[in-house]
Amino acid sequence: MNVRDNIETGKRGQVAGRAARRRGFSLIELTLVLAIMGVLIAVASFNLLGQGEKAKTRATQTTMATIRTALDQYNLDNSAFPPDLATLQAAKLLDANKPLKDGWNRDLVYDPRGRSREQPYILGSNGSDGMAGTEDDISVWTVK
Repeated sequence: MNVRDNIETGKRGQVAGRAARRRGFSLIELTLVLAIMGVLIAVASFNLLGQGEKAKTRATQTTMATIRTALDQYNLDNSAFPPDLATLQAAKLLDANKPLKDGWNRDLVYDPRGRSREQPYILGSNGSDGMAGTEDDISVWTVK
């Protein structure tokens, strides 16, 4: 006869009584489990929220790289950069059905006059805050 048989038959009354009383979880155990779950959810949501901004930044960089290729092609064909980005769509260098927006669904910044010989045009995004001249701005010349 093993211990389990003794508990089931009640030969060890003290152990059997404790087992009979302990059918559920105590309030402390439930509170501890809920606290652990809360911490895990907080950590996971913090990590996931940061990924959304990274994805929007990466989408903007990819869009600008595509536009940069189209601008270079237009310049080769016409010996000048287009007056606006819509001209690239009219010239069928970019898909006319795809909006020329950044990851935050705002218009990209374009100026064909540029800043220097190395940067013959300005193409960028005002970033997540939508304000020009801030740290989160993205320029086609800094995209890797």
